[in-house]
Amino acid sequence: MRLTRIRIEQFRQFRTALEIGDLAPGLNLFTGPNEAGKSTVVAAIRAAFFERHRSASVDDLRPWNEPNAAPTVALDFELNGQPCHLTKTFLSRKRCILQLGRETLDGELAEDRLAELLGFQYAGRGASKAEHWGIPGLLWIEQGSSQALREAVGHATDHLRGALHQSLGEVTARGGDELLGVVAAQRHELLTEAGARPRGGYKEALDKESALAAELAQLDQEIARYRERVDALAALRREHAADEAEQPWRVLRAQQGEAEARLQAAAELHAALTAERQRAAELASRIDLLRAQLDGFAREEQALAARRAALESARQAHAAATAPLENWRARLVQAERALEAARAMLRAFRQRAERARLARDAEAAQRQLDTVTAQLQQAEAAQLRVQALQREIAANAIGPQELKTLRAQARELADIDIRCRAVATRLTYELEPGQQIALNGQALTGHGEIRLLALTTLVLPGLGRLEIAPGGGDLAALTARATELADAQHMLLARLGLDSLAAVEARELTQNNLQNDLAIAQASLRALAPQGLDALHAEHTVWAARAQELAQALERLPPPADTPAELPTAAEAEAAELAATQTVDALREDAHRAELAAADAHSRLEAAIREHAAAQALCEAPERAQRLAAASRELTAARAEQAALAARIGELERQLAAARPEILQQDVERLRASAEQLERQHHERRERLLRLEVALQTEGARGLDERRAELARDHAQAARRVAELRRRAAALDLLLDLLRDQRRALTRRLQAPLQKHLNRYLQLLFPQASIEIDEDLAPGPLIRPKGGGSEWSGFEALSFGAREQMGVIARLAYADLLAEAGRPTLLILDDALVHSDAERLAQMKRVLFDAATRHQILLFTCHPANWRDLGVAARALAALRG
Repeated sequence: MRLTRIRIEQFRQFRTALEIGDLAPGLNLFTGPNEAGKSTVVAAIRAAFFERHRSASVDDLRPWNEPNAAPTVALDFELNGQPCHLTKTFLSRKRCILQLGRETLDGELAEDRLAELLGFQYAGRGASKAEHWGIPGLLWIEQGSSQALREAVGHATDHLRGALHQSLGEVTARGGDELLGVVAAQRHELLTEAGARPRGGYKEALDKESALAAELAQLDQEIARYRERVDALAALRREHAADEAEQPWRVLRAQQGEAEARLQAAAELHAALTAERQRAAELASRIDLLRAQLDGFAREEQALAARRAALESARQAHAAATAPLENWRARLVQAERALEAARAMLRAFRQRAERARLARDAEAAQRQLDTVTAQLQQAEAAQLRVQALQREIAANAIGPQELKTLRAQARELADIDIRCRAVATRLTYELEPGQQIALNGQALTGHGEIRLLALTTLVLPGLGRLEIAPGGGDLAALTARATELADAQHMLLARLGLDSLAAVEARELTQNNLQNDLAIAQASLRALAPQGLDALHAEHTVWAARAQELAQALERLPPPADTPAELPTAAEAEAAELAATQTVDALREDAHRAELAAADAHSRLEAAIREHAAAQALCEAPERAQRLAAASRELTAARAEQAALAARIGELERQLAAARPEILQQDVERLRASAEQLERQHHERRERLLRLEVALQTEGARGLDERRAELARDHAQAARRVAELRRRAAALDLLLDLLRDQRRALTRRLQAPLQKHLNRYLQLLFPQASIEIDEDLAPGPLIRPKGGGSEWSGFEALSFGAREQMGVIARLAYADLLAEAGRPTLLILDDALVHSDAERLAQMKRVLFDAATRHQILLFTCHPANWRDLGVAARALAALRG
């Protein structure tokens, strides 16, 4: 990249235009004292590239005390062998135009193309910062920042790596990165990043082995408990037989009946007392309501008087608010006519500018319309995919509660089946050859065993029939519950249109897959239409209408004409139009306030009229006097009845106190609790006996020893799986370390091209010295020969002047690297190397002269005497301004 011309106007201290032309392809030296504008020229170049032309955060570019100024920067340059021109105006008349050869771009399209070509980016909001400047931010040194190298390199690292990758294509192939990623991913499946702790399948295998070991120990405890409960069953049977013979609860039940009869008599007294008290409370409430009604009549008359006064006040306020309204409207009409006349004066000057603007806008709108049309077509296809998936998901939807219910029903049915088999009556038969019997109409021959769960009829040919009722108090309840659960499960499956729990679970798996597909399709749709398809349609419609509107506007414009001689100047017309606009705005605001005041007064008047009419209608109602007299009579009668009720309540309270109902209630509760406790203990003992018998039969049928053998086998398999995963995790950990070592060696090969360019300049400044490049492509320690050995110095440990010199030669090396990769380079040094002594400065001049054979360098200094032997003529900024 080579700058050929710089023009700055209305930019900070340059109120009038400053133009710098005929820039050389190599060194360009600009001199001037402090405050001459050197840093302002650099800031203008930076603003032209780094700041959005529509940014509202660049007020510092405006000249002091000129609020209407429009800072403008125009640059001519060559890029990739073709001539380019960039013009950017900020604040008042915002615009950006970029010409790349024969191509012309404007607005954000032009800015984005520049960022792509030069290797930087724009800030999302606010002013541009160092982290956005990329390659130019590295090569364009601001005043006093030569030594601040590491941060600038960090912001440009990605672009520098791209240049290295272009120079060393086969060395930086992605195969190694992919293999490293695969091994790291496989290790990550088994071990955590920090601490290498088990995770994923490895952790699951460890947890499974631990769980099986715990389950095996638990099963050993169950076997021991089974043997203990067999001994407890015999003792329980003896206690139950003794309690069945005595039945001590019958005597307590008889005593409880006598106490309840006495308590009933006391309860009747209490009920009568409660009824009288309730009537007294109702009567008191009635009296309060009648008093409130009489008070309400009085308040209504007071409200009518208040509404009458408010109505008169509202009428007076309305008359005062509407009086000045017509005067404001007449003055506003006169001011608007003056404004229209002033605006007519401006049209003649603005027709030509409008035609040029419409032509540019029409071209930009058509380009944007083509882009939005392509995006809309892709988004509509994605929308159709999302809708198809949503319909399929909705057609096969299964609620999580329904699946949970079906699984719970299946578990409970299996449990009921086990319990029924444990308590069912077992019928074993063995018949002579040729003989048969009938069980519920089904012929039985030979020998076998049947479990009876319900009332069963057994027919013995030639002998008669037997009715067999299975024992066990819970069998009928279990059978009924099983039938109820089976019916409920069948109804739920029928509602879902499926025939089994397995089919429901298969549909749920299908739904999960569809949900994943839907999420992917929706993500694609969001990427194409972040604000939604309707918003994209609207944007397409807007751009289509915009393009058509601009084309039609161009056709409607009259042909360009000369400005009439009798019209005032453009500045005078703009001043007249601005003054007329301000007058109209002020009058509109005053008229609007007057209209608001009149409208508010009118609203208040209407509300006062409505409220007064309502209060008057309420007080003048024909039935109001009758209601007032009736309320007074009812209040007198209610007070008389209240006195009679008080006497009856006192008599009932004396009778109830003599009966002592609380003592009678305690007797009933004591006797009932005692009888229930004895009877409950008897029933509980019987139920414990039955449950213990069933539990022992069930556990005996469970085959605890067989289960333990199977569990021991599973535990051994889990232990082998843990050992296998432990070996795999260790192998992957070792392989990942080896691959990372290889990756570090490859990184050193990537640093070699930059090392070569840096050493070229380093030998001109520090003969026989060397410097390391770290992984972030920033200069590391400096190694210089000293006393038969070598001296190691970190970059930050160098003196300020040495760091400043190293910062300049490092940037020259980066420029050489970028040039080899075909990237544009331009170096700007704003008062750099001011802390160098005469000897080091002479060496740096050799470095800069050598670099200028490959790059364009703009050097700004306030010490022209220090650069007389640079080999190029100095150009004073003061002379350029004159």
